[in-house]
Amino acid sequence: MTAERPRIDPGLLAELLEAAPGRVRRKLDAAPRAAEEWDWSSDGPVWTVGTGSETVTLIGPRITEASQAVCTCLLAPRCLHLLSVAGLLAPTGDDDADGPEPGPEPERSEPPGEPAGDRAAGAVPPRDGEPGPPAPAGRPGGAGGPAAPAGRSGAAETARASGDDPLTAPAAVDGDARAAAALAWAAGARTLAAGVRAAGSSQRSELLRAAATARAARLPRLAAACTAVAAGPRDHATPAFALAEYTAALTGLLDTSWRLGGGPEGPRPAPTLADVGIGRRSYTEVGSLRLYGLGCERVVTASGYAGVVTHAVSLAGGARLWRIGDVAPGGPDRAAAVYGAGIAFGRSALSHRDLGRSGMVAQRVAASADGRLSGGSATTAAVSAGCAWDEEPLAGLWGRPLADQVAAAVAAQAAPVHRTGDDLVFADLTVTGEAEGGTAVVEAATGAPLVLGPDGAQDLLRARNLLRLAAEPGLALRAVARPVPERPGFLVPVAVHAPGLPLPAAWKGRVNLSLDTLPSAGSAVPSRPRPTEPPGVDPGLGALTRVLARIAEAGREAAPDGSALPARLRGHHLPTAADVLGEVVGAARERRRTATGESVVPPPDRLARAWLAATTYLGAAHRHLRVLAWAERVGGPHRPAA
Repeated sequence: MTAERPRIDPGLLAELLEAAPGRVRRKLDAAPRAAEEWDWSSDGPVWTVGTGSETVTLIGPRITEASQAVCTCLLAPRCLHLLSVAGLLAPTGDDDADGPEPGPEPERSEPPGEPAGDRAAGAVPPRDGEPGPPAPAGRPGGAGGPAAPAGRSGAAETARASGDDPLTAPAAVDGDARAAAALAWAAGARTLAAGVRAAGSSQRSELLRAAATARAARLPRLAAACTAVAAGPRDHATPAFALAEYTAALTGLLDTSWRLGGGPEGPRPAPTLADVGIGRRSYTEVGSLRLYGLGCERVVTASGYAGVVTHAVSLAGGARLWRIGDVAPGGPDRAAAVYGAGIAFGRSALSHRDLGRSGMVAQRVAASADGRLSGGSATTAAVSAGCAWDEEPLAGLWGRPLADQVAAAVAAQAAPVHRTGDDLVFADLTVTGEAEGGTAVVEAATGAPLVLGPDGAQDLLRARNLLRLAAEPGLALRAVARPVPERPGFLVPVAVHAPGLPLPAAWKGRVNLSLDTLPSAGSAVPSRPRPTEPPGVDPGLGALTRVLARIAEAGREAAPDGSALPARLRGHHLPTAADVLGEVVGAARERRRTATGESVVPPPDRLARAWLAATTYLGAAHRHLRVLAWAERVGGPHRPAA
């Protein structure tokens, strides 16, 4: 496997960019990814980059000091060679968003300034093409935001002890956090006003400075948003840039910084632990748990992490889902190796493969706020009998109406952080046959036609297993699956119970579709028509989406003039959409007169707040429409979320 390139601290990169002469920054803006074509090689912790005439040397996996990045150029460290190389080593948003799955000893505190690891399954990023995640009415931004250090909130501990969701517990915001929020808001607002197309290294350095400040204030979600937006000016002219993802990242930056105290004064929601985000997780003892394994899931991230996550449920005091994971740096082969290896939890001899099909009684268990379990030296665990999915107490998980489960799962996936398992549904299905592109058509207990499919083009084993299932029309399945919000009727199954298949006795009738390999069917897959796609769920919001995305790309000058679009939105019975668009256009075209009579552009705060309100409305509207479309597909009543 190719060695992973080092990462550079955002604050150090900001200092290098700010210190560079203007002519060097202009050259960098003209070709921000030129270093990709240079000769990169590594010798242990030391990397050398040959530019053709000069050599850049990088020392260590994480570059935090200028002495760790040197160039033979006479202008170093203010030379184009060093800046081009360093620009490619900037952290991504995922580097600040989530830590890897815990090891044998839980982290019970959060070291100041400690960088987080990578995102693993369970904290799902926005999957939509819309500008950003929805939020409750009355907020100027999406769901998620302000806060204090993850895991340090006494209110969160109280919430966990009382059985409430600790992610919604209040979190204190100190002066450092508010200062970081103000810096991030200012950087985000200026980036929006200029547009990513015109933003260069100067704007990028401001965003990276804000990311470093947020990280120092232990605000991982805000730091992740700043670094994600900072990648936009570098990648805009390359295939790596996606405008929808950039717009969502900018929405998250403005939203989070607003609720942390940045931006204009005004009422704002109280910060929660979910708003802070989870960097290096804090684990606290939750006592004893009787766990029933539900299934295992392969995890492979684009940034070099791999492993397995096992989903389990405890039923004392109400069903509560948990996860035990082993995700660490590595490639896809690591997931297969971890699946059959013993878990580092309570000195148990169980493997992930076995735990997903059996049970466990654990004492002195440590857990994070989002439901990840970690066994320290004090944790003890013993294997216990599992439970069939069609027997109590687990059978009750499949008793809730599917439409209600989907509505809750869609809402969880829209949130910046959710408790593990909140994005899953439990469904009784019957295979109806046809498979296409690694998908299987099934029928829900309500008679609704659904599709089981893989989680992306690289999810090959799950796709092959679904082809095998599709060759068994009439086969009854009980599934644990994850709905795809923007594709009503499409489920990504984690595990299924298929007693009608000839499976190894050790599997107990269950199949972890991303990790187990089903035997070949030995027969052709019958041809069946695919279920028709539901009617479009966009009643005219696409035009508003495009306008907001154009402003994110080209700045305030891209705001439309005239009243044609607001009138069209009102014609679609969307008066709120017309109102928020009017606010955005008014703020973008606002001009002020100076004392000498000159017309000048005002500070971008009003534009940023109006644009954020519009993206918040847009995200909430899309989520509501998707829940309606899913309810129509699965044949159940829709109960709007509070």
